[in-house]
Amino acid sequence: MKLFALSDLHLAHTVDKPMTIFGEKWNNHTQLIEKSWQETVTDEDVVILGGDISWGKSLDEALADLHFIDKLPGQKLLLRGNHDYWWTSLRKMKELCDQENLHTLHFLRNNTLAFGSFLIGGTRGWLLPDDDEFTAQDQKIFDRELIRMQLSLDEMKQVKKKSASALTQVFTMHYPPISANGTSSKMSDLLSAAEIPLCIFGHIHHELPYYLSSPQLDKVRYVLTSADQLNFIPVLLGEDGSLRDFDNLTADKFKAGKDI
Repeated sequence: MKLFALSDLHLAHTVDKPMTIFGEKWNNHTQLIEKSWQETVTDEDVVILGGDISWGKSLDEALADLHFIDKLPGQKLLLRGNHDYWWTSLRKMKELCDQENLHTLHFLRNNTLAFGSFLIGGTRGWLLPDDDEFTAQDQKIFDRELIRMQLSLDEMKQVKKKSASALTQVFTMHYPPISANGTSSKMSDLLSAAEIPLCIFGHIHHELPYYLSSPQLDKVRYVLTSADQLNFIPVLLGEDGSLRDFDNLTADKFKAGKDI
């Protein structure tokens, strides 16, 4: 089993949201995703979708996008992004999947899921306190996200402890938990304390060399998985519980798009 990731798909099958306003690189991006996915992923694999999945504002509006994802090869783990307005309770989303026979979709929400030898946790994250636009309201949201992040990490620890076999931990976020200049945060401190070897994140669409270098900070590897930064090709994270060599993921391999 191979583990892949691709965030920020920004699908819009039933809403009017042309992504080309953010640059020509987004031209026919849905078709690019479909083609590259089918060429890269098999039904035995798992793909983590780290947020900003659909522009739909309700489950009804997002349904066509979810069907599109479900028909692609492999199992998919969906995490909420800041533009996923359709996202609702786990109960409602699971009920929809049962009703619509969306059997390859799974949801990460402050919890953990195991696939093969990989143990995957996740939470959305938020704007970091060192950002120039960070406000008092952001602080409240950030503090709540820290609690949610800890819930997922605690569950990962429990599952790993009870497992009869070794599990490789991967943590998924939408917002980056480290700054673009390599500064840590309370979120990255939690990852380091939990000895998470790999954290993936999305949200970033403009050129930031530090993020694009797949940096390692306090023994945690951070990999940017925004679709436009990966030329809309799912990135391989590892296989059968072994993580890939991320030193080969250098900035010159990915062409940055415009900010969203």
